[in-house]
This record gives sequence, C-alpha cells and structure tokens, in this order.
Amino acid sequence: MKYILAPFRYLWKLYMLAWFLLLYALFYPYVYYLLKDKSRHERAFKFKVLWCKILSAVIFTRFKIHGREHIPRDRPYIICINHQSYVDIVYMYVAVQDWFKFIGKKELRKWPMIGIFFKMGADISVNRNNSMEARRSLDEAMEAIDNGISIGIFPEGKIPEDTPQMCRLKNGAFKMALTKQVPILPITFFDNHRRLGDPFPFTTAASPGRCEIQIHEPIITQGMDLMDIAPLRDKVYDVINGPLVKRGLSKPLNSQHED
Repeated sequence: MKYILAPFRYLWKLYMLAWFLLLYALFYPYVYYLLKDKSRHERAFKFKVLWCKILSAVIFTRFKIHGREHIPRDRPYIICINHQSYVDIVYMYVAVQDWFKFIGKKELRKWPMIGIFFKMGADISVNRNNSMEARRSLDEAMEAIDNGISIGIFPEGKIPEDTPQMCRLKNGAFKMALTKQVPILPITFFDNHRRLGDPFPFTTAASPGRCEIQIHEPIITQGMDLMDIAPLRDKVYDVINGPLVKRGLSKPLNSQHED
C-alpha cells in the first residue's frame, strides 16, 4: 500500500514545501527587521506564531487541543514535547502561543525562516557533539528563564526511528528545571507522525489531517534538587507517553534513560 500511495505523498510534500518557501519569501524581510533589535524579539515570536498558523491552514491541518488551561501564566516554565515529525516545530507554536525560546539542534540554523531565529538569538541552538558549546547553550537558556522567558524543547533530542514510539529522554531540560526551580509543561503530540515523515524518502508518511495535542498539568519542581533528575525525567516521560500507550501508539519504556 505504501508504494501505491507514495506518488500522492510525494506530491503532498512538494505542495507543503511550496507553501513553506512562499511564506518564507513573503515574511522574511519583516522577521529580519524585528529580529535585528532584541527589544523586538517578543514581537518576532508573535509573528512566528502567525506564520505557523497560516502555514498550518494552507496545508489543511485541523487542530484538536486539550488542556490549554494548564499553561502557566504567572511564571516561566519548560515545555517538553514528544518528537514525531518534521512539522512538530510548526505545530508547537499553535499549541503554545506565549513567548518562549526554542532549543533545537544546530542544524536548524540552516532551515529557511526557522534558522534566522537561531542565528539572531531569538532561539537557542545546541551542538551536542561539543560539550563547551552545549554548556553555553544551557547557560543561555537559564539566562532566558531568569528574564521571565519560557523554554521549549524536544527532550528526546531526535525523531525516533520507530515514531510514534517515544525514545529515552536527555537530561538537559530537567537540569534546567531543577536548577531554576521552574515547572515543566509536558505536551503530547498524537498524529504528527502521519502528517510528515522524513521529507526525502519517497514512501514516508505525508498527508493533511488532524493534529491532536494534549497539554498536561505542569509538573512542579520546587523543593527538588539535581539528585531528583532521574525520577523527574521518568515522570515526565510517563506523562507524555501515557496517552500514546493508551491508544496503542507507543509502549512503556523502562526507567534506564539515556543521559
């Protein structure tokens, strides 16, 4: 079946790419203007939210979002989301529209539109292959928290090869949360693995449709310390993964998480 559908999926990928590049060309000059001055970075974020909403609309995404009432309004927090697809970055700005800095791999600096936010300091790129650079990225994120800005991250660090099965979580998000005593906001994506797989293989998933999102209650870290990093990491994993397990999309993972 996947080979029968492959031509249609490929055409859909080309359609998505065309809209992505068209909106990039239209919006880039204004985004660049906003990002040139750090005092305008929050406005640039709001414009990115608008861009993601428009892009989602023209690729016919229907959102079903549960739990928006759980988003903290009085303090910064760390958003932890499962990573299923190349459209996750777009859809997370529809789910959470309050200002946050996104931590992503350094390769995202090369992406159209998304990359300029990293290059101009509105988001934070991380090089996990260089411990000194990774430490600087962590310090930059904690400075943002000190300034009242939330942080968004995919704690798996990659799209799992067998998505929607979640893989083990990295430690970075939990070190930040415990160091700064800020809550973690877990979020579950359900359908994104169906919306867009790896863009280049001919047969990977690509289709319009629903993006269902569950925003969970914040996990409080006050009173915890770095000795609690493993149980905190496991708790966040179970909260995000639990709804996927209930729907047969993922399986429970043992507590031996990667660092």
